[in-house]
Amino acid sequence: MTHSKNIGVFITMSRHGGGSYQWVVNVLQVLDDYAQLHNNVTIHMFQYSEYEAADELKSAFPSFFFHEIGKVNHFVMVVLRRVAYIIPFLIPVLRPIFPLNSILAQKQIALVLFPTTNLDSALCNRKHIFFLADIAHVFYPHFPEVSANGQLRLRHILFKYGLSHADQIVVESKQLRNDIARYYQADVTKTDVLYQTFSKTLESYKDEAEIDDEQSDFKRTIPSRYVFYPAQLWQHKNHKNLLYAMKVVIGEIPDLCLVLVGSRKNGDQGIFGLIEELELQNNVKYLGYVPDKFMPILYKNAQALVMPTYFGPTNIPTLEAFHWGCPAVISDLPGSTEQTGDAALLFNPDSPEDIAEKIMLVLKNEDLRQEMVKKGYERLNVLSYENYRNTLFAILDKNLE
Repeated sequence: MTHSKNIGVFITMSRHGGGSYQWVVNVLQVLDDYAQLHNNVTIHMFQYSEYEAADELKSAFPSFFFHEIGKVNHFVMVVLRRVAYIIPFLIPVLRPIFPLNSILAQKQIALVLFPTTNLDSALCNRKHIFFLADIAHVFYPHFPEVSANGQLRLRHILFKYGLSHADQIVVESKQLRNDIARYYQADVTKTDVLYQTFSKTLESYKDEAEIDDEQSDFKRTIPSRYVFYPAQLWQHKNHKNLLYAMKVVIGEIPDLCLVLVGSRKNGDQGIFGLIEELELQNNVKYLGYVPDKFMPILYKNAQALVMPTYFGPTNIPTLEAFHWGCPAVISDLPGSTEQTGDAALLFNPDSPEDIAEKIMLVLKNEDLRQEMVKKGYERLNVLSYENYRNTLFAILDKNLE
């Protein structure tokens, strides 16, 4: 590249978006590195007015240019997205009048990244990269978080038109690349696999030997012996089967607790009702949304990460467990081992008995625990930030030629 290149990033992900937000920040970190190594490249961030994470991102990436999409353009974009939802075959007609495209043209954006999936990517007529983490709605359409209020229709429209229209597709696993080719006829020749890496944001938090007073106070509130599940309280996170499994485990290990963190969601009352029904009130501690600075403490003091989610095949908590030396006991999903290698213990998420068996296996076998921690560290060497960055650099190079 010899002349100036402007890369745009369109971001809507909430700061409380869990692993998806960490994914976004990792992409931004690579873009920052890329711009520092290429003097002719500048990064432009586009978001709606009053985007709640804007100040944090401005502080983290001071070299980026930030642009707010005004309320009028935002309103028009909302209307056109609604039309696209109702009459999806009009999407090619709507693209030329979609306000985001004129905004990108004014800033002479050569390449746009959509690090989280939304319908704006299907309406974008600039050269762009479509990132996605899963198409779990295809396999689990009964979960309300992917089906209620028209969500299932929206997802099918987004992936059908977004994947076919994208100049480049980036997925987190070979399994997902195969799945989008099978279910959405995505072009595998323009689909690259970018294995997720540990969050650069969380990497900055200190070891326990250096924790501050607030972190010390927090540590005193957690149980002495517990397994840990960080997940927003969506139904697909499968807290139900985990609670049934914990009832079995606690029958053999009465002093064990389950610590849950994550934002509450519609319909999550059933989780708390089941805790009472199973008489687990004294063994389950729900902490709600927990700031990042407390996550190292939760992982480092846990007996294991237990993650029975149905969505994947890759997930951020697995990498966090590897990083902080916490054995990972997770759902056996097609493609999961692309992320874990042999460093995690896998169970059938439909079987509370299998979940319980794998938890007890880790808790009762110290040699196994230590071997899992060792393999977790080794797995992170494969899924290093350097490898992640180099892969994304190659994708950017290819699309900026």
